[in-house]
Amino acid sequence: MTLHWRKRLEYKLLKWQARFESAAFDRFFPWCCVATLWGIFALLALARSRELSQDAGLASIMQSVWLIGEGFTPDASLLGQNFLSLQGGYLIYPVAAFTKLFPTAITLIIIQSGALALSVVPLWRISRNVANLRTGASTAILLVFSLYSAVHAVNIAGFHLEALALPLLLCAVYAGFTDRTWRYWIFLTAALLTRADLGIAIAGLGILWLIEGKKKAGYQTISLGISWSTIFILGIQPLYNAGHYPHVEAFNHYGSGNPFAIVWGIILSPWTFLSELFSQANFLVGVSLLAPVLFLPVVAPRYLTPALPLFALYLTADVQKGELSEASQTVPITAFVFIALVFALAKTGSIIVQRVNVDRAIIGALLFTSAVFFAANSVTSPYEEPWSWGRQNPIDVARLEVAELVPEDAVVRASGKILPLLSERTALLEFSLPNQYDDRLGSEAVRNVNWFIFDRSEVPQGWIGVDILDFQADIRVGQRFVQIYSNAGIEAYVTPSEVEKYRLTSLSND
Repeated sequence: MTLHWRKRLEYKLLKWQARFESAAFDRFFPWCCVATLWGIFALLALARSRELSQDAGLASIMQSVWLIGEGFTPDASLLGQNFLSLQGGYLIYPVAAFTKLFPTAITLIIIQSGALALSVVPLWRISRNVANLRTGASTAILLVFSLYSAVHAVNIAGFHLEALALPLLLCAVYAGFTDRTWRYWIFLTAALLTRADLGIAIAGLGILWLIEGKKKAGYQTISLGISWSTIFILGIQPLYNAGHYPHVEAFNHYGSGNPFAIVWGIILSPWTFLSELFSQANFLVGVSLLAPVLFLPVVAPRYLTPALPLFALYLTADVQKGELSEASQTVPITAFVFIALVFALAKTGSIIVQRVNVDRAIIGALLFTSAVFFAANSVTSPYEEPWSWGRQNPIDVARLEVAELVPEDAVVRASGKILPLLSERTALLEFSLPNQYDDRLGSEAVRNVNWFIFDRSEVPQGWIGVDILDFQADIRVGQRFVQIYSNAGIEAYVTPSEVEKYRLTSLSND
């Protein structure tokens, strides 16, 4: 009897497996995964945005795309420079076209979540049509991607244009393997338009093609990657920043003045560069990227190495640290981690009827490990209680209320959490509170602005009660500024001329 039921079960499993291996399943399944992931990513990012946990980083992007939508150049006051000088991200223009039709913050979040979700389609195609994995292993790869901490960090860390490069890079790799030349170059160019220094990773991809025996594509890809990054870093980006490359300061411990000085400094001090690259903090970053995929990409290192030179530069740059602050820098390495994962699984398996069958124990260990690291390290882990995101406390309500009071032509200085609510203005400045109170802080806060919004919830622990009172008094010295709003620790101060405008606006609204 037991044998009879076992045979029936095996028969049903084989029947379902045949359906999963069909062409129809291949076509539709990844798109079903896109719809599901897009919904999940979008809900998480929107909930995080609704509780006003974003900062000036998102506000600066929002201000840039709003300026483009209004027909201006993206010289965002929050950035202090043209948006294009940062990374040469010309793909911001089609993105801005959508924000002109729909609310800026929601549109940016939906676009980024959609791009991350779309990455599963080329990933599925690579695993099925290039590595010839069976549906079980290919589905496991998509599940691991959906739990990957770096992807979730990018999703909720505001908006980063380079996030759109993730599906583009994967599509380009798939097109390269399947010899679809025009698609390959279109995807590569679009990826480069998100961030100019991706040319270094593109050059690394060209080396991969040489190893794969695709010499023509390899040499052309290397030429495109190196020439693109060189032209943008030395020529185009400085044009938008008074002739200076904006990221030189991040490497000033190797040299200053221009990128050539930095490269020469690295060549002269290789041990300094290597010691910083392999520091404990960077080692832990590498572990956090490879451990969730069971370190399998190291089994197929050639597919991982294209992104390593660029990622090494990111790791040694003197920039703000933190998973969310550095989230966008993991985009190129994430793409190649999963490409390497696909071919690593193909290496560990054996061919059965034209498909590579991967041992169930390896698939099970991979899924278990990715789930464990997601729960332990992800910014959207169940331990972070993402289902409770989006709830607005009285401080959030007050921030929304004060944002409604600020006229469109106001020159405003405000704290980071309020700035995204005020981004659709040409004159917007960030106000950061130092750890210790400074007697000149009040005059600096209201200098060159006619609106100042003070968020007492962001006062550092180094302040004492009298410091807050002194700061508020300094703002009002000489009747230069008048308080017109105070609720839940959110205060708005304006010049006397703005008070009259505020009163007239309030009367007309009544």
